[in-house]
Amino acid sequence: MEKTKLLAASAPSGDVVGPVQSQLAQLDLSRYRFIRLSIGAASSNPASLGISLAHVAEPNTPNANLIAALDFFTLAPGDWVSKLYEVPGQTVAFSASPEGQASGCQLDYTLYAWND
Repeated sequence: MEKTKLLAASAPSGDVVGPVQSQLAQLDLSRYRFIRLSIGAASSNPASLGISLAHVAEPNTPNANLIAALDFFTLAPGDWVSKLYEVPGQTVAFSASPEGQASGCQLDYTLYAWND
């Protein structure tokens, strides 16, 4: 059994989200069966954040594109959530978008993966 592995995390002081959309990570999950995303929005954020996970076709090529949504949820300022997913495919993109294209939003996250 493979140990749990940290695949992605925000900076220790949190990550700033761009006003349109910020891709936080694009991950090859082909070696894993489960992922856990834990994410929190800063209480000082001027807007809620839309968080999305999507399958990616042809990653790291000029033809790369998002082909299917895995999940989408909204985090109000100060909210946090932890979600478990069965690995949906080989490559998944994880993004955040502030409502109303607000500037100055921050979040903290970790994304772990493992096999069962």
